[in-house]
Amino acid sequence: MTAPLVLALFVLATAWAAPRHLLVARWVQRAPTLGIVVWQAVTLTVLLSTLLIGLTLALPILPVGPQLTSVMGTGHLDVTDHYATPAGNGLAVLALVGVVALALRSTYFLMTALRRASRQRRMQLAGLQLVGAPHPAGFTVIDHDVPLVYCLPGRQRAVVVTRGALDALTPDELESVLAHERTHLRARHDLALALSAALARTAGRVSLFRTAHEQITTLIEMQADDAARGRDARRAMATALMTLGSTSRPADAGAASTESAAPRIRRLINAAPLTGARQRCAVALGAVALLAAPVGLALSPALEASTNDCCHVAEDGQLVRR
Repeated sequence: MTAPLVLALFVLATAWAAPRHLLVARWVQRAPTLGIVVWQAVTLTVLLSTLLIGLTLALPILPVGPQLTSVMGTGHLDVTDHYATPAGNGLAVLALVGVVALALRSTYFLMTALRRASRQRRMQLAGLQLVGAPHPAGFTVIDHDVPLVYCLPGRQRAVVVTRGALDALTPDELESVLAHERTHLRARHDLALALSAALARTAGRVSLFRTAHEQITTLIEMQADDAARGRDARRAMATALMTLGSTSRPADAGAASTESAAPRIRRLINAAPLTGARQRCAVALGAVALLAAPVGLALSPALEASTNDCCHVAEDGQLVRR
């Protein structure tokens, strides 16, 4: 019974402490790639821990006991005794139903988001074939007065620039914005956004997942901004955002013009990207440890059983624990 309780406390502590640290940590915006990784690790850890709470409660009725006891080198009853609850099999059945429902809910929202985005991109690409004109620099131009630059990810990916953007942006600004959009395509930021949005919908009213989706959305734009190398290129990107920052973009398309333009402009002008290898390694190891923690907590009763029940001797034809 201890594993579900410890996992529940771990979920509450992670959901409370992680956002409070990440929202004020300066390194998150200076190293947006690391920030994205950590936000994703936090949300996936909370989801995994929640699933493991149900699995540990349901373990006495699951057919994985023999495999687990074989790995731990102890008896099946010894392991199941460490996971048994006073509520018996009734609670185990309810927990298993909850785990299946949560897994199906998160999978449904993720697949729905990916299908919807794919369908909308196909429609937009079909429209581009009718109204767009290829540019020698490798992007598509559409005749529209509003200055707008965005990308359409996927197999037939494309970068779209309106005629208004070509007129409003200088050559250096246009080059910086194109590098930004191509970073979106190369890094497949659409998949990261689909995952965070699906988790936010799965969690419903849990603020951690909504905050994580909002922060990942902003950090993805900052990561793409870092395609602008050098002070002059970053200033060109900042001035381009001032031109594009008030315009809207098509649904499910990546774009340099977003609601996060103001903090991005300040960052481009005032803060250099963080490139320290030592801190990157530390954050990466921390993310791995965070994801591994709930698995270790879930397996701790089985580990305890394997250490406490290692010595059995036969007395009068019966096994006796010593």
